[in-house]
Amino acid sequence: MKSGIKSKKTIFRKNLFPKIYFAAGSFILLIALILYTNFLLRALREDVKVVPDLYSKFISLPADVNLETFLFQYFMTQIVPRIDYPIILADSLKKPYSWENIDIPKKDFDELATGDRKYLMKKVTKYESQGAVIPLKSDLESDKILSFVYYGETRSMFLLRIMPYLEMVLVVLFVMLGIYIVFSLRKYEENKIWVGLAKETAHQFGSPLSSLLGWRDLLEMKIDQKCRDEEMMKVLDYMKSDMERLNKIASRFGKVGSTIKLLPTNLHSIIQEVVDHFQKRLPTFSNKIDISFVSKIEGKKIKLDPDLIKWTLENLIKNSMDAMQSNDGKIEISAFSYKNRVYIQIRDQGKGIPKSMYKKVFLPGVTTKKRGWGLGLSLARRIIREYHRGTIHVLDSEINRGTTIEIIIPEV
Repeated sequence: MKSGIKSKKTIFRKNLFPKIYFAAGSFILLIALILYTNFLLRALREDVKVVPDLYSKFISLPADVNLETFLFQYFMTQIVPRIDYPIILADSLKKPYSWENIDIPKKDFDELATGDRKYLMKKVTKYESQGAVIPLKSDLESDKILSFVYYGETRSMFLLRIMPYLEMVLVVLFVMLGIYIVFSLRKYEENKIWVGLAKETAHQFGSPLSSLLGWRDLLEMKIDQKCRDEEMMKVLDYMKSDMERLNKIASRFGKVGSTIKLLPTNLHSIIQEVVDHFQKRLPTFSNKIDISFVSKIEGKKIKLDPDLIKWTLENLIKNSMDAMQSNDGKIEISAFSYKNRVYIQIRDQGKGIPKSMYKKVFLPGVTTKKRGWGLGLSLARRIIREYHRGTIHVLDSEINRGTTIEIIIPEV
């Protein structure tokens, strides 16, 4: 009962998380944009306050002061040290006489190389077309322009220009992250449901199987006491073997979603055991299917979980047999080692898989068979990838010729 309450609380917290994310994230995003806007306003205020200061000084100048000399000194001492963007000072005829933050030697304009002069004039034309020019006059009422100040893009202007793009990127990232969180939580909940279903299935299998084993042992004792029928005893042994197998299957379901401890295991023996199991049951099929196993990993021990590897191999071999329901043929299993990896290949002569389905067949619910839930290959991929850090894929397939599935497991 307590575990049920705990589970409900966990689900409630996970359902609440997206709402908190979007509410808190929207608030943080809004605050960040307000702070960014205020920062830009302060920067712009600092940029433009130079102009009224310069005009105030012009108006208060004595009549006998050389204006061009004053302008030059003012820009060099008051403006230039505070700027990090291109700036060009030009006379009334728009001929540059000083510049900053432009990679051109500080010389008289007429002494510059032809290329440098063209470059400066090109900048003047560009800034003028952009309206990035300040005409300087002796007073506000005068029509006579004494000098021009051309300037490039300031840092605050650049930040202001990219602001809409920055906002768009932040909003898109925020929404995409929110969608990812929602889908991740949904997938987590689906996984929890499947894990819970698997564990509950294992639990439900356990009790009746224990009872059946007990009843089977009792039946064996009764038969042995009255008349020992060898044929009947063989049937009882088969029953016991299948019941123990069902117990193992229940145990495998119980491992889904659990922490698995991988132990050094003889993989060759595991594969051989699975192959032997199917070879004993081949006579029950109406068509003739041969299963063979070629191994080059005898004696090699790999860290793995034997039950889960058997489960994977059984699913793959069953798929191969289903694909050969209407055909005679062979299922060839091979295992070899290469560069600290073990390769297991299961090749059949069944109906094949279209190339467009190579990856899709490992997704839950996807199947090329007329019946079934499409969970076998999905389960196999989860066992190999998540529990054994390996890979599983369709190595090759041809319609009506067969399919080869390859498993790769690291040796360490």
